[in-house]
Amino acid sequence: MRVPGEEPVAPPARPAAEPVGEAPPRRAPRRLVLRSRRHARVDSVNTSSRLLREQLWTLALLALLVLLLLVALTATTRAPVQQWPAWGYRTLLGVFSFGALGATFSAARSLKGPSLRARAHAQVSDARVTLSRAVLGALPGLAAYAFLQSRVLNLGDADNSKAFAIAFIAGFSERLVLKVAETFAGEQKAR
Repeated sequence: MRVPGEEPVAPPARPAAEPVGEAPPRRAPRRLVLRSRRHARVDSVNTSSRLLREQLWTLALLALLVLLLLVALTATTRAPVQQWPAWGYRTLLGVFSFGALGATFSAARSLKGPSLRARAHAQVSDARVTLSRAVLGALPGLAAYAFLQSRVLNLGDADNSKAFAIAFIAGFSERLVLKVAETFAGEQKAR
């Protein structure tokens, strides 16, 4: 209690306020840096996941369109696939379609793996990249069909069912077509 006439007791002294413009203690920036790095990693994972999801949807849509094209090809004619002319438009569209399906499956398969996060932005960033992989993958299917028809690739009788299977394999692995071409070029040089 306070007695009249006495001076009041001063409260305990507080530490002096930090002058304006000085850096905060050393631990605060380190926490901020760690927190911002953590948020950057989370943002990167979210972006990679979104891009991966977009590419998978694009590949699934492309595969569905190719399958619909194959159904339309077979439904608009009464002739069985084996009776289609070797270089007719139905056969070539079928070969192209199976090559595109092979390339689509190859592209979808290449998306899984431990290094996806490292290459996600470069590989998945654009639907045009996805579509071009499938279309360009169909071209080795056509090349393999040409090899099969010209007997460079000798697999017995060259019927359309076998040609479609070869086109799928060539679209899936364009290296196969390159090996056949290199082998054929090597045999031609040896002669």
